[in-house]
Amino acid sequence: MKVLLIQPPIEDFYDTSIRTYPLALLYLATKIQALADVSILDFRTGRKPKVLRHHPFPELEPYYREGVSTPLSFFARYYRFGCDYKEMKKEIAAREPDVVAVSSLFTTYSLEALEVARCAKEVNPEIVTVMGGTHPTLFPEHVLKSPCVDYVVRGEGETPFFRLIAALKEGRGAAIGDIDGVCRKTGSDLRISDIHVEDSIDLIPDRRLVNPADYRIGKKNYTFFLTSRGCPFHCAFCGRPPVPYRRRSLASIEQEIRQCLDANIQALDFEDDMLTLDPGYFRQMLKLFHGTGLTLSAMNGIYAGGMDTATLDDMFTAGFRRLNFSLVDLSRSVTERQKRPCGTDFLSLLPFLESSPFLTEVHFIIGLPDQKPEEVINTIIFLMGKRVLLGPSLFYLAPNSAIFSRMVGETWEPNIKSMRSSAMVPADPDFPRKSLYTLVKLVRFVNLVKNVIDQEDGLGTAGDLLNDQRFGRNPHDQEVIRVLLAEKKLVYYDRKHGGFLPEPHDPELLKLFFQQARGIMIRGFKTMNTLTIG
Repeated sequence: MKVLLIQPPIEDFYDTSIRTYPLALLYLATKIQALADVSILDFRTGRKPKVLRHHPFPELEPYYREGVSTPLSFFARYYRFGCDYKEMKKEIAAREPDVVAVSSLFTTYSLEALEVARCAKEVNPEIVTVMGGTHPTLFPEHVLKSPCVDYVVRGEGETPFFRLIAALKEGRGAAIGDIDGVCRKTGSDLRISDIHVEDSIDLIPDRRLVNPADYRIGKKNYTFFLTSRGCPFHCAFCGRPPVPYRRRSLASIEQEIRQCLDANIQALDFEDDMLTLDPGYFRQMLKLFHGTGLTLSAMNGIYAGGMDTATLDDMFTAGFRRLNFSLVDLSRSVTERQKRPCGTDFLSLLPFLESSPFLTEVHFIIGLPDQKPEEVINTIIFLMGKRVLLGPSLFYLAPNSAIFSRMVGETWEPNIKSMRSSAMVPADPDFPRKSLYTLVKLVRFVNLVKNVIDQEDGLGTAGDLLNDQRFGRNPHDQEVIRVLLAEKKLVYYDRKHGGFLPEPHDPELLKLFFQQARGIMIRGFKTMNTLTIG
């Protein structure tokens, strides 16, 4: 039996190309490789993006435009990241699979995943199609209603998928309805299984099933890596499926590290939901990386609860050089309303982080329900004075989250394409789209200033940015910054017609930011150099 596991393309204004490693598919492939001839086909990674002239967000046209010149650039074009329909059909046909299993991680990209299933059925209607991932786990009925999908794997998929393939191979189709974690249909009758949770998470994915050179951070081959699964918290904005927190055995992690090195991996990104939840276990795990030479990161975000400076020292020794912390918001009242454990542990670590060799990025959310724009500005101003890079995350409705259930409920399907940060969907009347856009632009301004002052010491005030040599940008960029500083407005240079035009923005928010920031220091990201907002 030939089984083809596929990572689908996506369509959006942007893609995070360094976060496309198909780890979940590798787990599935490893589990069944003794049963079937299995291969992985990545329709997303390493393929030139294609500009789509039409997209489902006409309301965003005032914000995302081509021909714009500004040092505070945002999105401009809508792309397809990965294969088009014709290419997908050709690739599937060339492999002649008996089973095609498609990863569907995010609801907002689920239509692209369904395209792959449709391709498979057009290539050969006898191909058995399977969908798995977060979206089918949360909405199995939605997926099974597609005539192109035969089965859904719900929850953690290694064991259910293994049992499904075994049943198909042995011709035991009637028994498939009894497999925990496998959903099926008979005509219009849908049989929905509970969400499956693996008894053991020590399975080591066989990375020989993909080409390590296809997945790179900088000049280094990288991989995703899990030391745990699940999360014990229930943040109101998070749509994580309800699976318990579990840790892997240290012995299995040590074995996987050796296999990564044998597979010519040089960098490793932890994708755990709660990598640092158990500080004692985390420090034991870090010791396994001593002397490996691997560059470590945790782009999914680090929870600072229970961490101390000794843990940070261990992280540096293990191979961490850049840290991504999840703050959510500086305000304790905001985090409490979101049922997020507070960030006081991170704040206590900041003095050490600023004096350390780490490069630190701090992520916070803009536009949460019950959050106020003034609270976001307070977070921006606080972080701009620290030796950190600001990582803004525009709030979006995550299926299965408490906020999603309260605001959308069962009427989510018409909004399927809007469940993404790039859609800038206002979830609160205090955050209309102009305000969201303004706050993101302010963060880009702060990070731009941090980059400039890292390059040269001796800048006194923000007005010094307009010096030709120091600012190092073209005159159009200098005028954009001058208008922002002097007139508290956002403008851009129109390259097609010439001349400066206003950008959509909230003038009151700009005024508030500069009032609150007056006399406040901006510190660099890589250096302790500073500049003061005049």
